[in-house]
Amino acid sequence: MAKTHYKNEGIMKFLTVIGGLVALASQLFAIFGGPWPIPQWVGLYSIIYAIIGIFISIITIYTAIKPDNPFPFHWLFLFVLGILLIIFAGGIIACVLLIIAALIGLIESL
Repeated sequence: MAKTHYKNEGIMKFLTVIGGLVALASQLFAIFGGPWPIPQWVGLYSIIYAIIGIFISIITIYTAIKPDNPFPFHWLFLFVLGILLIIFAGGIIACVLLIIAALIGLIESL
């Protein structure tokens, strides 16, 4: 995939890092019992679910810090990461931040 450079790449990187950090904090709170803990009856399944979410959050942060190495910093990839964060307990705020970053990239590529 060819490297894409966006005019507002700094804003996109900022939103991506903040979205990844918010998702990571949300998942860590879910595992270790923060303001929205995992209910006890759910058990191991939710912990595995949150661990997958932590992995996706780390990929999200790494995508913004090191663009195109190994993950592409492309609006479509950011959109997919936003959807995955909402699926894997990242929270709606993290998803919205990544979707906004993806929309900025989409508008610039049109």
